[in-house]
Amino acid sequence: MEIVEIYKDYLYSISFDECDLSEYHRVFRQWYDLDYLVTFFSENRDFVNNDFWIKAGLNPDEPEESAMRVIDEADNLEEYIKVLVENSSNNVKPDFDEYFHFLGGKYKCLWSLEPVKSYGTSTPSLLRLYAIKIDSNCYLIVYGGIKLGATIQSSPVLKDAVFNKIDAVLSYLKANGITDSDDI
Repeated sequence: MEIVEIYKDYLYSISFDECDLSEYHRVFRQWYDLDYLVTFFSENRDFVNNDFWIKAGLNPDEPEESAMRVIDEADNLEEYIKVLVENSSNNVKPDFDEYFHFLGGKYKCLWSLEPVKSYGTSTPSLLRLYAIKIDSNCYLIVYGGIKLGATIQSSPVLKDAVFNKIDAVLSYLKANGITDSDDI
């Protein structure tokens, strides 16, 4: 496991030993991969085939359209992250502290290295980034994906990875004495 700088002082990403890319780069590569996305939406058609996603404009019979929506949202999110970097460096809102939201659940009692989540730029958003707050406006991306269910536990792909990745990274940070941004 290794910490990779995305935007110095503000955004970092974990790189797991089994992957050549940092989680930030892995997830954005996935969100831009039309073949992956069409397969994802085809295999998870039943998750899209509900009133919530249909009212939000997704069609379970058109995985290509859903894939294009993810690509557009990912593109907008990448641009928005650049705005957040600029705002964070100039002490202007919105900044990363406003963008990320505490994950809660089993992590609600943590006072440092708090797990957080963020949404993409669409409403409702299909995209999620999961991170650990290292310091004010300093975050470490640990995972990301497409959220189709009402909860992480009911979302394909996310349910099998989010909490495992967060727990592994929290253990890594603690084992390596990383408690704030000065330690990165």
